[in-house]
Amino acid sequence: MYIAIDRSGRVVIPKQVRDRFHLIPGTELDLNIEADGFRITLVGRGESLVRKQGVLVHHGDETVNLDISAYIDRERENRNLMMVAEGPPE
Repeated sequence: MYIAIDRSGRVVIPKQVRDRFHLIPGTELDLNIEADGFRITLVGRGESLVRKQGVLVHHGDETVNLDISAYIDRERENRNLMMVAEGPPE
């Protein structure tokens, strides 16, 4: 797969690659210089569950420490805090 560097020195990662590796805006990458070129690798992932089109998607490598139940509880608590009832109209 060929890609090009634009005038500002940026490289666009093709969509099929971003989808395959679950890259989202803000994903950190590590650039390593090697003898015959360079290698771009993923930096440690943050949250392993991200919301894509309203659906939670697991994008981490580890499944052992994935606690979906705790995540759902946190999401419910956050939603409840956002839905604080206002007092009666005056």
